[in-house]
Amino acid sequence: MAGSLEQKLQELIEPIVQSYGMELWGLRYRVGKNTAHLQIFVEGENGVDADACGEITNTLSPMLDSADLIDPAYILEVSSPGLDRILFTKEHLAKSVGEQVSVSLKIASEGRRKLEGKLIKVEDDGSFTVLDKNAQSEFVVAFENVSLARIVPDFSALI
Repeated sequence: MAGSLEQKLQELIEPIVQSYGMELWGLRYRVGKNTAHLQIFVEGENGVDADACGEITNTLSPMLDSADLIDPAYILEVSSPGLDRILFTKEHLAKSVGEQVSVSLKIASEGRRKLEGKLIKVEDDGSFTVLDKNAQSEFVVAFENVSLARIVPDFSALI
């Protein structure tokens, strides 16, 4: 969607994040009852630490205020995408083939709105296939129907 709020925010935020030697993994803007919440996820070649997140926050905050794109009462959070990272793009999905994922759908497919299982392939058009761990069957999902997709970390592999 050209000109969307998320796209405008990304265009403003991405060069700042890159100036710190980081990659903008993605962003989420949500409006609640009393305040809005802007989450910015950054990725660094050697990881992300709290100092880097603080510096990026201190640079972005006045810029976001002066750009006046979002509600003046908002919470700004800059962090690593984490182990349970959100998969914002088709490219993120393609890099995650073989991983366990959790997917929430905008519109139910085959009576399901949530899937969890192994991401087994991603097509050029962005559709992808998940081997659902509960149904033990493959579900093909259109990227446009994804409300939220994220990695389900295997913590047993970390022990």
